[in-house]
Amino acid sequence: MASRSRSPRRSGTGGRSTHHSSPRRSRSQTRRRSSSARPNHDSHSPPARRGSSRGRHPSSSSARARDSDDDNIPDQDVPDFKAAYLALKASNEIAAVKKRKRGPGASVSTQAMGRGIRMLAMLFGEISTAVTDAEAYLVDGRFDDDDFDEFSDDLTEEQLEHLAKKRECERNLVAYQQILRLVPGLNSKLQGDPADLIDFYAQLQKGANDSRSENVGTITRSLASWINADRDRPDIAIFDHTPAILTQAGESARQYAHMLFEDRGNRGVEHDVCGGLLTCIEHDWTQEDIRDSLRDTSLAINESFYCRIFYLGFQGDPENVTKGFLQSRYMVKGYKVVFTGPASAKGEDSENIPPTAKRLKTTTGRKSTRKPPCDIFHMGGKVTPRSIAYIAVLLHFALTNAAIWTSEYYKFSYPQMYNFIVDYFEAPREGTPQRERADKLLNWWNKQIFPNHAASASTSRTAISSMAKLRAQG
Repeated sequence: MASRSRSPRRSGTGGRSTHHSSPRRSRSQTRRRSSSARPNHDSHSPPARRGSSRGRHPSSSSARARDSDDDNIPDQDVPDFKAAYLALKASNEIAAVKKRKRGPGASVSTQAMGRGIRMLAMLFGEISTAVTDAEAYLVDGRFDDDDFDEFSDDLTEEQLEHLAKKRECERNLVAYQQILRLVPGLNSKLQGDPADLIDFYAQLQKGANDSRSENVGTITRSLASWINADRDRPDIAIFDHTPAILTQAGESARQYAHMLFEDRGNRGVEHDVCGGLLTCIEHDWTQEDIRDSLRDTSLAINESFYCRIFYLGFQGDPENVTKGFLQSRYMVKGYKVVFTGPASAKGEDSENIPPTAKRLKTTTGRKSTRKPPCDIFHMGGKVTPRSIAYIAVLLHFALTNAAIWTSEYYKFSYPQMYNFIVDYFEAPREGTPQRERADKLLNWWNKQIFPNHAASASTSRTAISSMAKLRAQG
């Protein structure tokens, strides 16, 4: 009891002190007595929170025993957490608006300018090399028109080598023109100090590669959901040769190939549906010996670039390879997911039927204000050959079980596939059947992707007309 008389404050730890039952003292008395009775070591301890309970733990008794002692704390020393939270929230909202802003007054980083390069200009290679080679090509002089049919089956080795070199230069020149369009400040940079270009190119390259990585992930996840949802559709079920099982009642029960994960771990030729879609139409996937040969690599998977994933109905005719080529519904859905937004690809199940235009909405039901890539990169309602080639490569790659992005899969060269599809549209000269076929296919694509856009009434021929002008200038 002697200890209690010496230190009235400690009575709060074991029970109520007789001082608490006495008439209420004035606030000044409470402060003086509390201050005089407080141990020295307590002067540096943090103040107790208002309304805290007392007498629960001896080690914190000095902070819990005094409701009245809280009056010693000036109001301005108590943090206003609500005000701080509201200020931080407002700051974050302002930053988010600035980040989404794409108006004329918005500053665009170098990395952001590079995001469209892989999608619209060049899927592979160094940006700096493409620019340097294109400028050298312009200085050295362009190739003259050929006096032979580039699609003839009787071309000599020398003519084939000449055509390959010419196409490489012209293909790179169109990429250079697209890069200049996507990166407005590049021309002035090229006229400045070459040392400044090193970091500039590095930032462009990073933005381009980051964008490609994001799109690879988007296509990989989307394709899994499409195939899993379509496993009972005849054009997908035809690839699934999983044996049926017998139930206890003796009835046959159909089995399916395993569902696809969001990553590529369980895909590739080992998966019936993925294997059937990624192989070329020259190989009959319905034949078990063909499937086995493709899986043990005794039969080359890279027979051609006419793969079923690209065809209308996922079936092509080896005797007429252009029929339905690059017109599959997964190609259209993949294009929309990447270029016009994921929401625009929902419900896109019918091939050859232009979808109705809808305003995109967010998951909360509000109208989306974020611009899709087709608007950010000013595509003008036109599908371009290189954007089709971009989607084709990413879609085919999503069928594989490759752990990381690679330019080759089972000796299947993706740079060659990309160039083949680009040349399918850009290489034919005016007045040829090949040019007419490419124009017709581009017009089909415009109707699928931009059905209500004024520019879709005519064929997208920016790259083709550019090459025609270059040839005319000699």
